[in-house]
Amino acid sequence: MSARALAPGPGPSPEEARGRLRPFYAGLWFGGFNGVTWMVGLGTPMVLLAQQLGANAFQIGLASSFVFLVLPLQVLATRSLARLGYKRQMVLGWGVRALFLAVPLALALRAPAPAAPWMADLFVASVLGFCVFRAFGTAAHLPWFAVILPAEVRGRFFATDSALTSVVGVATLLSCAALFASLPGWTAFAVVYAAAMAGSALAIASLLRLPSPPPPPAVPLRTLHREARELWRGPGIFRHYLGLSLLGAVLTAPVGAFTVYFLRVEAELAESRVLLLTAAQFAGQIAAGWSIRAAIDRVPLRRLFQLSTLGVAAVELFWLSYVSGRGQLVAWLPAASFGFGAAAAISNAAHFTVLPEIAGEARRPVALAVFTAAHGLLAGLSPMLFGLWLKKGGADPGLDVQRFAAFFTAGVLGNALLAVLFGRLRETRGPLSGR
Repeated sequence: MSARALAPGPGPSPEEARGRLRPFYAGLWFGGFNGVTWMVGLGTPMVLLAQQLGANAFQIGLASSFVFLVLPLQVLATRSLARLGYKRQMVLGWGVRALFLAVPLALALRAPAPAAPWMADLFVASVLGFCVFRAFGTAAHLPWFAVILPAEVRGRFFATDSALTSVVGVATLLSCAALFASLPGWTAFAVVYAAAMAGSALAIASLLRLPSPPPPPAVPLRTLHREARELWRGPGIFRHYLGLSLLGAVLTAPVGAFTVYFLRVEAELAESRVLLLTAAQFAGQIAAGWSIRAAIDRVPLRRLFQLSTLGVAAVELFWLSYVSGRGQLVAWLPAASFGFGAAAAISNAAHFTVLPEIAGEARRPVALAVFTAAHGLLAGLSPMLFGLWLKKGGADPGLDVQRFAAFFTAGVLGNALLAVLFGRLRETRGPLSGR
């Protein structure tokens, strides 16, 4: 992609155009390096290390829930933007976040055999610290990039960044799978977390290359509760869409972590194979995201939500059959992972398209803050509570397989209901609203 191709018109000289687009390229470098840290710190390698340290299902669910549970902190973190500015707050948040990766790295270097009970607790606590400072930095992310990116390439940047993050995720998982196939377990974990820390350092270096615009004005939060009540009580799409999203979060948020945990603990698949299945999930995200790029502005969003929920229901029906004793379905696990990733990509694309339309322009910041807080809180509680219910009795790690089958039964029925309810979602985009 050349600077001349992205230039807003014939007015600026090539040098001026390149200067305007430096944030575009530096932002993509940040997204790529940060994708490595995110995939290791909050993805499948995190679940695998927790299992290696002897974590039970509740601890797995707890660690997986933190990234959602701390989302309401982003609302409070906007208060410090006026004092710190966009750049300083994001660099500070990402820098402190990286320090928490030293905990799993130290545990892997110690290579405990067997692991002491406190090690899983320490690891879960480090994930919480990682997520808290991630939320603090993320509060500056989108507002900062919206200011420094030229308006004519803003949409292209976020679309490119999303695709790049998925590609980096697949590459990271394939690399991890190769490491686990060729190195002893603890050594592989040490290399993976060292790479995550290196990725975090390079991501911060990319942030430092970005310009630092003036900080935003202070955000008054004293009226937030009154605005939130009006959004809940008033007519419109906000309450309807939030209700559907909350039900979807309860049903879907725990699936990724607990399927990985089941495959490792109950099905006893090797770490390398589990990582390859997660890579298949990311491949599904890339394929679906690329396929709907041209259609998303022409197709009613409710149809995309219905397609996504029916896809999740089909994948959960597969898992229900698999955990109920049909072991021969193991050969179809890559297809199920691919399908789950594709459904997630369709849902995310539709979600980020409808989200700006849940309230008018004047109330949009408050509406998005309230929506994110409520959705994040429930999406975080869901894996934690399901983990408490799914874990085996006693001190042994593992899942109660009968309850796990019941979990997927509820998921199939719930997503089928969501497909019906999404059919009633009002379209808000121009001529499509009449369809």
